[in-house]
Amino acid sequence: MTVPDVPKGPMTVEALLTLKDELLRSDPEYRRQVEAAASQHRMRQEEFRLAQQPIVADLRASGTMVDSVWDLVKTSEPYPAALPILLEHFERGGYPDPLMESIGRALAVKPSVQFWDRLKNCWLRARGAGEEDGAAVALAAAATRAQLDDLIGFLSSEERGNSRIYFIRPILRVGGERGRAIVEALREDPVFGDESTALLKRRRKK
Repeated sequence: MTVPDVPKGPMTVEALLTLKDELLRSDPEYRRQVEAAASQHRMRQEEFRLAQQPIVADLRASGTMVDSVWDLVKTSEPYPAALPILLEHFERGGYPDPLMESIGRALAVKPSVQFWDRLKNCWLRARGAGEEDGAAVALAAAATRAQLDDLIGFLSSEERGNSRIYFIRPILRVGGERGRAIVEALREDPVFGDESTALLKRRRKK
């Protein structure tokens, strides 16, 4: 077996792809690892496809013609009839983490504010990382000024970990001077500091 020489220093994309091709041809162990990773990826995709079939079936029955929950995440068209169905499945839970997060991201639209209390409950009682992040993303996208006190209160829910970072942006967006002052005060915080600093810097450039 001849192992290709790995050049020192930075590599171009073309050189990296060439090296990978050479390794696939010359290194059986590398080829085995690549094939195993590809097989696992296909299995996860199939698990995801099968797990979301009940959700897709309910969405299609309501007139929302999609093949995947992710179709809703990607579209710019409104889908009001889908929101109660998505929320029902989100509250029911029991889906794989990536699918729970996808449902939450599909709920991350302004009209979801009508379900604020239910989404808030989902986040506060999240049973897994996908549900926690999905609920946080949905709450952050739906929030209006009327939810500012909740957003600020969420920052103190330490048991919800880094998912609280999603609330910095809406606090700044809907909070006016109060929101800006809170975000300014978080610039040195070990959890919120990086996000707060980045968002404030971006605002100053506008």
